[in-house]
Order: sequence, then C-alpha cells, then structure tokens
Amino acid sequence: MTQSRAQARAEASRKGRNRFVLIVVLVVVVVLLVLFGGIALAHSSSITATETHLLAQVAASRVGWLVSVSLALDWVFSPPIALIVGIVAAGLVFAVTRKWVTVLHFALLVLGTWLSSEVIKILVHRPRPTAKLADTLVPNPDPDSYPSGHVCFAVGLGLAIFVLAIRSRVRVVVAVLAILLALITAGSRVYLGIHYPTDALASLIFGVAVLIGIETIWRRWSGGIFRQKQATPVG
Repeated sequence: MTQSRAQARAEASRKGRNRFVLIVVLVVVVVLLVLFGGIALAHSSSITATETHLLAQVAASRVGWLVSVSLALDWVFSPPIALIVGIVAAGLVFAVTRKWVTVLHFALLVLGTWLSSEVIKILVHRPRPTAKLADTLVPNPDPDSYPSGHVCFAVGLGLAIFVLAIRSRVRVVVAVLAILLALITAGSRVYLGIHYPTDALASLIFGVAVLIGIETIWRRWSGGIFRQKQATPVG
C-alpha cells in the first residue's frame, strides 16, 4: 500500500513537471513569435502602409465621446498613473486577503506582464504611426509602438485579479470584466491613432502569454519557497 502511494505521488509529480515544462516552452515560443513578428512588421513597408490607411479612415470618423473614453484610458494606464493604480490595487488585495504573499503574487503578475512588454518594445523599435493620425490631445508618447504598454498593463491588471478570484463566486464576472478591459484598451490605442492594429493584437497575445508563464512558475515554486521560509527557525 505504501509503495503504491509512493508510485502514485511519483507519477503525479512527473505529470506535473511535464505540464510545467510544456507550458513554459509554449510561452517562450509565443513570446519569440511576438518578438520576431514585431521586428518583421517594423521592416515591412507594405503592412505599415495598409495599417496607416486604416488608421487614416478611423481618424476621419472619430466620435467625441469615444475619443474622451480613449483619452481617459490613455491617462489611467500611462506609466506614472498606472504605477499608482497598481499600488492602490495591491493595497485593496491586502485589505481583502490580509496576506503579503498574495500581494506579492498580484504584483508579480501585473508588473511582470507590463514591464516585459517594455523590453520587447526596445528590441523591436517600431516607430509609431505618423503624427497626423494621432489625436492632437494625446501627449507626446515614447517613439516605440510595438507592443502597447497600456494594453499589457490592462491585461496584467485584469487577469491578475481574475487569478486571485478564480475560486470565488464572482470569477465569471471578473473574467468578463478583465476581457473587456483588455479589448477596450487595445481598441482605444488604435482609435487614437497612436498604435497600429497589429501592435494592439500583439499586445493582447503577449500579455496573456507572459501572465500565464508567470502564474505557472509561481504555482510551481512559490509553495515550497514560502513554506520553507515559514519553517526556518528564528534566532
């Protein structure tokens, strides 16, 4: 009986390890596809011309209230304000859970998804759409367009909350709101003319992939790390 239990645990451990490796490999593949896809887009004049034409059509048919919503999202998810939003959200997580480990978990999901997009942006270095396509109320953004940091932050924030609420009764509502937040933010970046459609799409794919990777690593190692720290005698 003891041997069979040990075999069952060993088999479960092996399956868990294989699943972990598979997910991490898939995440790495997606990230590399996003990276090299961005580099290809940055050097493709034909695709850029097609997207520029589409942005010009969008710019010619903007509606006032949609511009206002888009500008609000542009402000809320701009780097300095997004940092404040993240801190406030982390404070709310602590107020609800009273667990610093959960706050750390939340922060890693949001910051990891957001800041990793900045690394890709520097590596790809795709210029933003021409200034005449951007709404004149948008402050001067950084010159790199791919992927969108605003979108990646929205993905990280929404999905991080969903991960923490995944066992709660409101998980379906949280999931719908997280998806809407990411899609609306992505649409707003294109609507304002400061990102190409492929920038927004790549941001959604990249953000989801990175968050899944971070969550997979967290689930694999965090339990052992924090249990070990709690078990370590003080003094």
